Amino acid sequence: MREIDKSKLVLVHSQDINIGDEPLEGKEIGYYRDSWIRFKKNKASVVAFIIICIIMVFVLLGPYMKKYDLYKDNKIEAERLSNLVPKIPVLEKLGIFDGTKTITLGKRFLNHMYHESGEIGEGIILAGYPEALKQDPDDPAYADVVSLTVTVDYYKFVNYTRSYMPEGFYSSSGGGDYGPVIRSLLESEYQEAVAKNYIIDIIDITRSPDPANPGKDFVEYKVRLNEFLYALDQKPEDTYFWFGTTNKGGDLFTELWRGARISIIMALVVTIINSTIGLLIGSIAGYYGGVFDLLFDRVVEIISALPFLVILTLLVLRFGSALWVIVVAFTATGWIGSYGTGRMQFYRFKNREYVLAAKTLGASDIRIMMKHIFPNTLGLIVTGYALAIPSFVFTESTYSFLGIINYTDATSVGMLIKQGQEVMSTYPHLLIFPSVYIAILMIAFNLLGNGLRDAFNPALRGVE
Repeated sequence: MREIDKSKLVLVHSQDINIGDEPLEGKEIGYYRDSWIRFKKNKASVVAFIIICIIMVFVLLGPYMKKYDLYKDNKIEAERLSNLVPKIPVLEKLGIFDGTKTITLGKRFLNHMYHESGEIGEGIILAGYPEALKQDPDDPAYADVVSLTVTVDYYKFVNYTRSYMPEGFYSSSGGGDYGPVIRSLLESEYQEAVAKNYIIDIIDITRSPDPANPGKDFVEYKVRLNEFLYALDQKPEDTYFWFGTTNKGGDLFTELWRGARISIIMALVVTIINSTIGLLIGSIAGYYGGVFDLLFDRVVEIISALPFLVILTLLVLRFGSALWVIVVAFTATGWIGSYGTGRMQFYRFKNREYVLAAKTLGASDIRIMMKHIFPNTLGLIVTGYALAIPSFVFTESTYSFLGIINYTDATSVGMLIKQGQEVMSTYPHLLIFPSVYIAILMIAFNLLGNGLRDAFNPALRGVE
C-alpha cells in the first residue's frame, strides 16, 4: 500500500467543523395533504368531482330556478300544457331544443290551419307542407293524400289546437289528442279574463236567480280562452320549458331536480346509517375477535339470508311508500357490506408490527383503532361511501320504475323514467333527461370513488 503522511491525518473533532444532518428543505407533508396531492393528479376523478358538484348545485337550486306554480296550484290547467317538448332560449337559435316537433296531421287540418287561421296560424308549420298546397289547398295532385308529416312549432301548435280550432273539427280531421277547450266562468272570472284579453270567443251566457243574493242573477259565461295566456300569462313564443313538460303538465326540469333531491338526501341518510352501524360493529368484531366475532358472524348470516325485495315489499304493503319506510328497508340489510369491510380491515391490521409496538408503549385500544388502524381502512370506507350513493339512487330508481316504490307526496327520478318509458316513442324527452341524469351520476361517482380509494391508500404515500 502507498504510505500516507500521518501529519495529513487530522481528527475531525479537532477542527472547527459542524457535524450534523442537513436540514430538510420544504415542509412536512401530512397524511391528508398527501392524499389531496395524489387525488389532484387523477384527472378523471377531478372532472368527476366537478360534475358531481355541478349536479349538487342543481339539486339544491334547480327546483327554484324556474317559477312555475301551475302544476302545484291547478293540476287540471297544467294538464292542458302536458308533453311540451324542450325549449331553451340560447340553444333554440342553433336549432337545438327549439320547441319544434315532427308530427303527422290530417291534410284537412293542415289546410285549415294554414289558409283559414290567418295571423293566428302563422309560424306554426315550419317544414313539410308542400308549396302546391300552399298555393291551392284543393290541388288535384294531393287529392288522395289523407295526412302529411310536418315539422311544427309545438308550443304554437298546442295553443292553436286548444284555443282557436273550431269545436269538433280537430277530432274529426285526423290525428291528434287535443281539441278546443270550452270553459265556464263566473262574473268575476269573466271580467278578469276580459281585462287581460284572454277571451277568444263567447259561446253562451246563462242567467239564473242567485240564491245567495235575491233579486240578482247568477251569470255563467261559456267562453274559449287563449290557453297559454290564461294558464301562464304569456304567449307561446315567450314560453320556455327547458326540459319540456311531463304528461301531467309539470315542468320536467323542476320535477327532475326535485326527484333527484329526494334520492340524494335519502342516499346520504341511508349511507351514513349503514356505515355507522356496520363499521362500528365490524371494527369491534375484527379487533377483539373471539366470542363477539363468532356471535355477530351468525347474526349477519341470518340477516343476509333475508331477500331485500321481500323486506321492501312487506314494508311497503304494510306501511306504504313513505320516505322513512324506504330508509328502514334499505338499512335493514344495507349495513352488512360496511360490517364486512370494517371487520376484514381491522382483523387484517390488528397484528401488524406498528400496532404491536403501540400496544407495547401502552396505547389504549381506542387510540390504536382510531390512530393506527382506521387510516388504513379509510380508502375502502371513502370508496364505499362514494359507491353507495349512486348504488342507492340506481336501486331506488329501479324499484320506482317497477312500481314497487310509489311515493304518494313526491316524484322520484325512477317514477319520471317510468312515465317517460310509456310514451318514449312519441315524447322521447320524458325518458332521455332522467336517464341521462342517472347515467352521469353513476359514472361520476364511480370515477370519484376510484380516485378517493387511491388517494387515501397509505401504502401509496410518496408514490408518483
